[in-house]
Amino acid sequence: MSTDEAAQPAGATGGDDPEVLIVGAGPVGMVLACELLQQGVRIRLIDQENRAEDTDPHSRGILVWPRSLEILRRVGVAERLAALGHQSPHVNYYSEHKLRGAARLDRHPDSPYPFVLTLPQRDTERVLRERVAELGGRIEHGVSLVDLDNAGPRPRATLRHADGVTEEVSCEYLVGVDGPSSRVRSHLGIRFDGDPIDVTYAIGDAPVVGDLPAEAQYYYHRTGVVALVPLRNGHYRIAANIPHRGEDEPDPPATMLEEIIRGRAGLDVTVGEPDWTRSFRPRMGLAERYRVGRCLIAGDAAHVISPAGGQGMNVGLQDAVNLGWKLGGVLRGRLDAAILDTYEPERSVAAERMSRTSAAQARFALQRTTWGILRRDTVFRAARLLGVLQRILVPLLSQTDVHYGDHDSTPIMLRDRNRRRLEPGRRVPLFAGPDLPDGTPALDLHRYTVVCWPGRRAPRGWGDTVARHRGRLAESAAVVDLAGLPRPAAAKLRRAFGRRPVVGVVRPDGHLAFLTTDLSGGPVADHLRGTAPRATAVGEPVAVG
Repeated sequence: MSTDEAAQPAGATGGDDPEVLIVGAGPVGMVLACELLQQGVRIRLIDQENRAEDTDPHSRGILVWPRSLEILRRVGVAERLAALGHQSPHVNYYSEHKLRGAARLDRHPDSPYPFVLTLPQRDTERVLRERVAELGGRIEHGVSLVDLDNAGPRPRATLRHADGVTEEVSCEYLVGVDGPSSRVRSHLGIRFDGDPIDVTYAIGDAPVVGDLPAEAQYYYHRTGVVALVPLRNGHYRIAANIPHRGEDEPDPPATMLEEIIRGRAGLDVTVGEPDWTRSFRPRMGLAERYRVGRCLIAGDAAHVISPAGGQGMNVGLQDAVNLGWKLGGVLRGRLDAAILDTYEPERSVAAERMSRTSAAQARFALQRTTWGILRRDTVFRAARLLGVLQRILVPLLSQTDVHYGDHDSTPIMLRDRNRRRLEPGRRVPLFAGPDLPDGTPALDLHRYTVVCWPGRRAPRGWGDTVARHRGRLAESAAVVDLAGLPRPAAAKLRRAFGRRPVVGVVRPDGHLAFLTTDLSGGPVADHLRGTAPRATAVGEPVAVG
């Protein structure tokens, strides 16, 4: 294991009495499993398929954006994934064969991952399977959910194994991460609103020979859109809208992909024999609820968004982390069960916002009239000249603009927001795992972290202020003094926290929970007291078993 990954605690899995039953062992289910295993939670992780033995090279999800890598530090896989994939520092946008703008991820002001990672989902899943095993977990393949009774105090699930044997399992919580056709969602009676969109996409991975940039490219043309995303070894992910195809038509051939690239991108390329291709018509959908009693849903079971922008898997990964630290904290006695009430409003708004943003991006791209193309190109030019692409598009693509205190699901680019103001719910540039190379200290993996920020210059008695917080809060939170950091780390945090001394409470997932200019320690203690189990006061030992 890499030294710059999160430390590996003892895991717990298996048995007939899991605390959490996770239905679905895709990327989202495995990240949730890792989150819980690290906290010593007894889990069972089941999947009706055996993904490890799947020889189909088809792999839809390939883009891993900066915020996903930041939160994947929590489960110790971010550096492994980054080393495996191709890192694109830019995302370039062309219209009618001309470069109109670029999202410069390499200029992101505070992410340790200033690039979009391209890695086939099957490779992401392989790394996560290895991590689940390292943490003491096991995936039960060929096991499906056939019935779910959520009427009692604990969910009871009926499972069927590959040999036809059935069993009943009782658990404290059940989480469905079993995809767009979720059986968990169906058994819970959760409505899933959505319809197919009137677009068919062709996607595939293939070797491409020609003068191609090394970054991710989107080419807009009056005849359609084509995306070219570099993988490793000279292969590219190719995605384009195409005319609707019949069910009996073969998968898109290399000649079709080559013709699309030549026409829409204006590139003289040769597309070799594809590893695979598919055509599909996406069906979008958003679940009306994410929780019914002690049963919850996440990932594609809760939301399926437009493939435009490649954000779907990333939204699901944030579901897993958001739920994982909360659910583990409740089961290990660190947090009151009321914290679980925040999962649905936080993640449903984030998913709806990204769904609307992706749909708006698709409409923006698919302009066919001269007037529509002119308007789109004018918007691009103005956004580039005014710095909007860097200020708004980069955080949007990176998903570093997710704000859990903001319940407006309108697409970010359509709103006038003060994006610089730090307030509860915003992401701060602090992360789990070991300290960053620039000297930025790490967050506590499972508890809240109280950060004492001295401002531009530490006021008199700052050491006493930090000691006071440590004395009052040692049992309930980690306390970190941000004074005296190396210049790069200090500059990054000054942009976030400002010039005045403040004390903040940061959640394990890196979002701000509370902020005050009162340096007495009282307001912070009051806030943490509200998160603790009702029978436990801040300052008293917290049960961890």
